[in-house]
Amino acid sequence: MKVVVLGYHSIGCVGIEALLANDFEIAAVFTHVDDAHENIWFDSVAELAAEKGIPVYAPEDINHPVWEKRIREMEPDLIFSFYYRNMVKSQILDIPKFGCINLHGSLLPAYRGRSPINWVLVNGETETGVTLHYMTPSADAGDIIAQRSIAISYFDTAKTLFQRTITEATGMLADTLPLIKDGSAPSVAQDNSKASYYGGRRPKDGEIDWTRSAEEVRNLVRAVTKPYPGAFTYISDRKTLIWQVTAKGDAPGVAPGTIISVDPLTVACGSGSVRVESAQLETGVICSGRQFAKDALLQPNMKFGPHLIAKFQAERKKSVLILGVNGFIGSHLSDKLTASGKYDVYGLDLNSNYIQHLLHHPNFHFREGDISIHNEWTEYHIRKCDVVLPLVAIATPMEYARNPLGVFSLDFEENLRTIRACVKYGKRIIFPSTSEVYGMCPDENFDEESSTLVTGPIKNQRWIYSSIKQLLDRVIWAYGEKENLKFTLFRPFNWIGPRLDTLMSARVGSSRAITQLILNLCQGTPIQLVDGGEQKRSFIDVEDAIEALYRIVENKDGLCDGKIVNIGYPENEASIRELAEILTRKFDEHPLRSQFPPSAGCIDVESSAFYGKGYQDMQRRVPSIRNAKRYIDWEPSIAFEVSIAKTLDFFLQQAVDSGLFRYEDNSSPVEAIAKRYAA
Repeated sequence: MKVVVLGYHSIGCVGIEALLANDFEIAAVFTHVDDAHENIWFDSVAELAAEKGIPVYAPEDINHPVWEKRIREMEPDLIFSFYYRNMVKSQILDIPKFGCINLHGSLLPAYRGRSPINWVLVNGETETGVTLHYMTPSADAGDIIAQRSIAISYFDTAKTLFQRTITEATGMLADTLPLIKDGSAPSVAQDNSKASYYGGRRPKDGEIDWTRSAEEVRNLVRAVTKPYPGAFTYISDRKTLIWQVTAKGDAPGVAPGTIISVDPLTVACGSGSVRVESAQLETGVICSGRQFAKDALLQPNMKFGPHLIAKFQAERKKSVLILGVNGFIGSHLSDKLTASGKYDVYGLDLNSNYIQHLLHHPNFHFREGDISIHNEWTEYHIRKCDVVLPLVAIATPMEYARNPLGVFSLDFEENLRTIRACVKYGKRIIFPSTSEVYGMCPDENFDEESSTLVTGPIKNQRWIYSSIKQLLDRVIWAYGEKENLKFTLFRPFNWIGPRLDTLMSARVGSSRAITQLILNLCQGTPIQLVDGGEQKRSFIDVEDAIEALYRIVENKDGLCDGKIVNIGYPENEASIRELAEILTRKFDEHPLRSQFPPSAGCIDVESSAFYGKGYQDMQRRVPSIRNAKRYIDWEPSIAFEVSIAKTLDFFLQQAVDSGLFRYEDNSSPVEAIAKRYAA
């Protein structure tokens, strides 16, 4: 039976040895290049493969077509994965005729994901295990072939538990591989209701939270002690690595992190205390707790905790620069940021009509100005602020077709200037991409990681906007890789709500579709359905969308760094014709309906007649929101018709308050019609 092995770590070596012992033909081994920043304490899959004369490769992305083609040419019957660190996608999983099999270090369905051995110790579990299972596109979710349980002792560390995992995996493979080879191995579906998932652990996750109980602190220490990077804390600004502790009884009423004694070195926790058995300063050597306390000049009542400077930075208000602060996104985000009390907002825009209520807020600082003129102000505030959101853009389809060079000048050249300033001063940028970068992509759901970006012919100038945004996305990504620019790209999918546009902008054709439809209702003119209004969009309420954007600004644990996040509502899909029908119904039900003329119905118009000859569109635009769920723990919830009602109400109230639709004698359109009939 011919197999391909994906493997790393000592478990990878165990898997290879077991396959060879059972006379499997290993066509090739795929592994990883060792990370120079990682403590390599485990056995090398690459060295073992070389010793056995097996071809070995270490691709950056095994899912790349080059490697897919090569694996197909090998014609494996099975693919085995033993502690391979990267996700394997469908194009690889579909190659072997008998499927793909993975060895996972837990009792599935519990502890799916990365670092299960460390996590079970952190969480104080008393049992774990090893599982052999079939692979699916979802991590560790396939049918189970075999399992063995492992009791976790009170004194286990990650290293001792890993060694017993190797022993159990070796025995399980010896028993199970013959069954796999002759086709008699069992296959039992996992109970997904019992599944739990954990992400990878990073060195910074080892910081001790002294408000936890003594047992929880002890569990963290043993989970990340050598050969892992270790648990750590700070005494003032000195980083201290804690390698072994013993949990003790109650602390004598002192704050968590307080040093109770130095001989032995004992530290108060949220409940109980721990005796430090071994520790070191980051720049020193490992020694006993007693010696460490003496050498580091520790005294009772000193306190362990976060780095003083890092703590100050975490507690101080962060400053956010929003260019285009008066716009739809900028004004709503400013509301959210100022209401939190955690941010100072600095904003630039040509107008301030949508942020009037914020102009006297102590955490809001506005400058009326033009991004293309006020370069010095903009650069100064990029240097001053922590986070930059360049929201200035011409972003309506009619403008793309009518004024492509103006779109290029503002949307590309000015934004590129801002991006380069963020690189220059080391500032985080949150850049508004667009759903339009997907263009005419054929995917059912647009995925940030894998969907292709497809636009139309050069003569259709409508695509200049999406091409500009796509190129800026790629420029930002390159700066992230080459210059360490911190960034997040977000792609809005048809956000609707109050302040979306103005009815005046709709009058000159420079607005989104829903505003244009509301204008037609207010004027009593026919709703013009471009190309029959059959294009479908996924609409999302601005309140839901701003919550997602706010979480990106917050960037908990840095999870959004270097990520692209779609912000949309896949289930809120409707055609423009359906949107018009719902709007008309809600318009007729609205309390202000009597202020406006009778509805004139709908007419179909060709896109070239409405937008100009450079226009082109696609029929569907549905986002995947996988990244939003994964990185910001977010899902939308506001129903489509609720969003429409809120948007309609805002614009109708705006129309009445502004007097835009009143005649010289101050009569409403309905009153004027009545007067004409009376005359």
